[in-house]
Amino acid sequence: MAERMTYEEIERTFSGEWVVVRDFVPDDSKMIRDGVVVAHTRDRAEAHRALYTFEGPFAIWWVGPLSGDYCGHLRFFTCDG
Repeated sequence: MAERMTYEEIERTFSGEWVVVRDFVPDDSKMIRDGVVVAHTRDRAEAHRALYTFEGPFAIWWVGPLSGDYCGHLRFFTCDG
């Protein structure tokens, strides 16, 4: 079952993984304050495939040091429809 976690809990728990969060609450600077983790994986393609399993707003980001195959952290929200 998906669990609501704070941003800090997500960062501690899923180091080295892509994280997909739904039902999130942003803070005043539009960053994730907390949300429900619906997917987490080390595989970038798998994380992006998970986005197609639901509709509506989500957040996705890499938790950990930057890698050579992407340019930065994606922590902003997007909407599917």
